[in-house]
Amino acid sequence: MPVTDTNAKEFIDLILRRRSIRETFTSEPVPTTDLVRIVECGLAAPSSKNAQPWRFHIVQDRVLLDSIADCVQEAKGAAAYGPQPHISTGLPRKYFPSTVIESVEILRIAPVGIFVENRGVFSGRKRQLASTGTSVKAITGYGSEMLGIGAAVENMWLAANALGFGAVFMADVLVAEDIIKRKLCIRGDLVGVLSLGPHDGGGRPSMGARLEDLTVWR
Repeated sequence: MPVTDTNAKEFIDLILRRRSIRETFTSEPVPTTDLVRIVECGLAAPSSKNAQPWRFHIVQDRVLLDSIADCVQEAKGAAAYGPQPHISTGLPRKYFPSTVIESVEILRIAPVGIFVENRGVFSGRKRQLASTGTSVKAITGYGSEMLGIGAAVENMWLAANALGFGAVFMADVLVAEDIIKRKLCIRGDLVGVLSLGPHDGGGRPSMGARLEDLTVWR
């Protein structure tokens, strides 16, 4: 379809209106045709060398989602889970209270959870990166994988919004990564979950800085 001024503006407006929906999901199901379309948009994302490092695990089973929510809620360290301490000081980062329980409630309400796996096609996955003597090349490869996966998640998020659904991406479910991986037969690394579904409006505005704060023009 040719791009017109009208649909270009609509698409840009869709990006700028994107919100993280956390409190207003309803329990109504997402039609399969819509869900397939959303996932197709994720699969269409660009990736370095077209490696497509992702695998999506689409969970609609209410019992399974509740079981995963239980595991996240009961995971060791859930109450204090958050960004790692500063590398230079070893001190905890401020202003990042744990949002694990909030994420648990979303898992219990949102009708769909798309759990995102990184297959580690360049990096060999996190365990390889954590090993002694990790090369800069492997770290760069991991960054490339994350860029592609981020694009795929954003594609699905925007597609969900375009179809009238709310969505939020949650990485703090990683507090229970090993258990979730066993439940979903994930062989690579769990990156997080994109929860989505019908909602009653609202949503948190994006925390965008002013244009001049995070851009450099030359």
